[in-house]
Amino acid sequence: MAVIDDEKFVELIQEYTANMYRLALGILHNPSDAEDAVAETVLKAYEKLHTLRKAESFKAWLMQITANEARRVYAKSKRTAPVEDIEEYMPAFSDEHHELWDVVMKLDVVYSEVIILFFYEQLSQKEIGKILGVAEGTVKSRLARGKKQLRELL
Repeated sequence: MAVIDDEKFVELIQEYTANMYRLALGILHNPSDAEDAVAETVLKAYEKLHTLRKAESFKAWLMQITANEARRVYAKSKRTAPVEDIEEYMPAFSDEHHELWDVVMKLDVVYSEVIILFFYEQLSQKEIGKILGVAEGTVKSRLARGKKQLRELL
């Protein structure tokens, strides 16, 4: 029997769409590509739903698929949009700290993705490591370097 049925899947996808978009946009810096990555994530998540072992892990599992899809889109397109173009799409999710988001978007991708997952998505360093396929120590160092870059840019 499935851990999550179709109805619950749709409900969870609706709940986490903004989270997926924020992560994809943080990696891709292109709203159109981020939307494509989210759409592909939903499709792949539904196709692979039977591989999910625990319902409690759904968000981390979904964010891992999102990160992988965003990286796949990035590798395919090899292009980024200027940060200024992204501002018009900011209302796509609720974030009261638009200035901070703009600065996060200026960070190197390896730092912005851990900053987004840690501070915006409130995932643990262990979960982030699993999502990104890196050691927890790597997540800690990327967080530290990302925060240092943020301080310098602010």
